[in-house]
Amino acid sequence: MIARVFQILIATLLAGFETSAQTVRVTALDLSTSEFSKQPLSETALQLKALTPDVILLKGVTGWKMAAQLAEMLRPTQYHVAACSAFAHRTNANQVAILAQKSAYFFWSEPWKLEDNSSAREGLTFAAIEVEKHRFGFFALELPQSEAATDPAIQQWLGVLNSYRGWSDNRLEGFFAATFRTIPHEGQPARAMRSAGFSEIPVASAANLSMKQIVEGHLVPDAESARGLLLSQQIVTCDFDFHAAPIVVVVTNSVSADMQTSPSPAHANAAVLIQPGVWWIGFGLGCLLLVIVGLLIGIRRRLNRLQTQNALVPVGSYNVVIASPDGTTTALSEAPSNAGRTLPAFTGRKETMAQYGFVTHFAHWLKQAFVQRLIHDRQKLLADHEVATRKVSTVDERLARLETKIQQQTAAYEKEIELLNQKLLTAREENLELIRSQIKFLKSEMEATRVRVLESEEP
Repeated sequence: MIARVFQILIATLLAGFETSAQTVRVTALDLSTSEFSKQPLSETALQLKALTPDVILLKGVTGWKMAAQLAEMLRPTQYHVAACSAFAHRTNANQVAILAQKSAYFFWSEPWKLEDNSSAREGLTFAAIEVEKHRFGFFALELPQSEAATDPAIQQWLGVLNSYRGWSDNRLEGFFAATFRTIPHEGQPARAMRSAGFSEIPVASAANLSMKQIVEGHLVPDAESARGLLLSQQIVTCDFDFHAAPIVVVVTNSVSADMQTSPSPAHANAAVLIQPGVWWIGFGLGCLLLVIVGLLIGIRRRLNRLQTQNALVPVGSYNVVIASPDGTTTALSEAPSNAGRTLPAFTGRKETMAQYGFVTHFAHWLKQAFVQRLIHDRQKLLADHEVATRKVSTVDERLARLETKIQQQTAAYEKEIELLNQKLLTAREENLELIRSQIKFLKSEMEATRVRVLESEEP
């Protein structure tokens, strides 16, 4: 009966939490589609402003400059360019980027390392962002066009993801990825993603998707075994919460329709949580009861031994006043005596009253000791929390300095590359190879500078 009452209470609490659960909104958008490539970027920004997503995963941008322009058009909501790729496209018109309302504390991008040189123009970009007090990793993938190159690209992406799972500090609690194209469920890439803990968000009608249509997802933050959600459409917006996926109950046809009952997700989750909890609570109460019984038995034996040894009455004269239940008092007086005199015989009721008084004092002492223990534990937790807060603040400051340095270095190199590209368009044939080699050298120097900045900020 008690277990049933606990089940109902916890199920009610879980249902209340579900109604007020926090959600994170993510929009995946391919700007290279015919619908968005023909309209101005400002009109696309108006459609995104109506959604106000927390994170925007983009494909089809020309580079960091276009991503920054889109972020500026989304004001008054402030967005940051968390990450943007720089693949070796000839036209440089098909990059992937990530915009977010919170700044990323880590970002990265790299092309696919495949045997086919033409496939090296695609790749991935990544940003680690803290959203709703949880740390998530967001991927924007530009998969190769050929199906044969898709499997190696997926394997490379999962290898990068597993390296991020091994972080010792600022560990990620979940992942979110957008491929901007469907992947066959029975193929090797889909099986590899499912093995890595990714589940694709189902969409009712992928052919008629629009930015106004919002799908729902569930992702439980867990730093020990981080899982992920996958968006495989060109245009989709997802709201995911921090709860587990609802439990689906399958009923066979042998059961009659009027006997088929399926528990709600809240009751099912409550039953899973309660069963082990009830057993542990019962075990703890049983142990506490055994300890109390043992203490009472020991106290009773000691009182009997003291009565036998005449230790309860001091040597000399004494007066004893006993209050009866009806309000009358009985006084016992004794003249001075020697040490060898015997105790008067106590009745059973008096002995019970003495034991009850001792047990009351013992219970009061036990309660005070328990409260003092709780106060000590609370002070220790507050001190640990303060130390952890200082450490996190130090790490955040170091990451902010690192981000500023990398952005400054990247902007300088991009400016030089842009000038060289302009010279490349106006240069003669004999100078083309020289300018191309200079561009290649600047890109390699930019990556080396980023590595040096990262190493200089390491503690």
